[in-house]
Amino acid sequence: MLCDRKSDEGKCHSQSGVYLMIEKRVIPFGKPLIGEAEKRAVAQVLEGDTLVHGPRAKEFEKVFADYTKAPHAISVSSCTAGLHLAYFYLGIKAGDEVIVPAETHVATAHAIELCGGTPIFVDAESETGNIDIDQIERAISPRTKALSIVHYLGMPVDMKRIIQIASRHRLFVVEDCALALGSYFDGVHAGLHGDVGCYSFYPVKHITTAEGGMMITRHEKIAKTINFQKAFGVDKTPGERPLPGVYDVKMLGFNYRMNEIEAALGIEQMKRIDGFLERRKKNCDALEKKPSRG
Repeated sequence: MLCDRKSDEGKCHSQSGVYLMIEKRVIPFGKPLIGEAEKRAVAQVLEGDTLVHGPRAKEFEKVFADYTKAPHAISVSSCTAGLHLAYFYLGIKAGDEVIVPAETHVATAHAIELCGGTPIFVDAESETGNIDIDQIERAISPRTKALSIVHYLGMPVDMKRIIQIASRHRLFVVEDCALALGSYFDGVHAGLHGDVGCYSFYPVKHITTAEGGMMITRHEKIAKTINFQKAFGVDKTPGERPLPGVYDVKMLGFNYRMNEIEAALGIEQMKRIDGFLERRKKNCDALEKKPSRG
């Protein structure tokens, strides 16, 4: 209820009673750290004549692959696009089911539904927010085609147990790594335990490209196919075409490419990833520190 005046005690009064004031928070949920190097990199792209299909997206893929030790990295327009591509590649359709943790962003489920599939929610652990592995097999049915594993807030899931379950039931494993850049399980970077891992570079993530995402995989066939599917299924990039317009479309695809401005941001942000992770650790330590009673 709106109030007509505020008292010294931080309360507001109306004709019908006294109500507490609810003030807007001034601490932002997240704030990207953009430096001069990022600004120069973007300016260089804008001064050139290539905004998509350029070398920076490929360079960003290489930088990301080197950091994660991924055999293949595929830049995409968002993490949601990457998740959608993963299920599209798998051929998820109406009647198919994918196990999904109940604690996650809505995009984790939407990517499945965009293919016609049904997300089957499994409860999360109270301590980590990760999927409760003990409940997964009870949710598997003959219609289950894949497991969607979210490393919630970057806390890695026990992927050894997940892969054992997936192997028993012959299930595809998609790792939602939107918050897991720099996270490892058994010495292997998140996203490389399952069949494909998808990352987000939204402004509040570990690095940002404004919008944008990355997929990593150990499988050459997956990488090759998704590289076509993210760009309309066209078989040649502009640089590979003998003449403009000379190409073939060999499969159904989407417009899920990352542009050169985003890639330029990503390249510079990856140079600062160690510092970003250290700052996050200090913030976490400060939040976990118990206040003094003295």
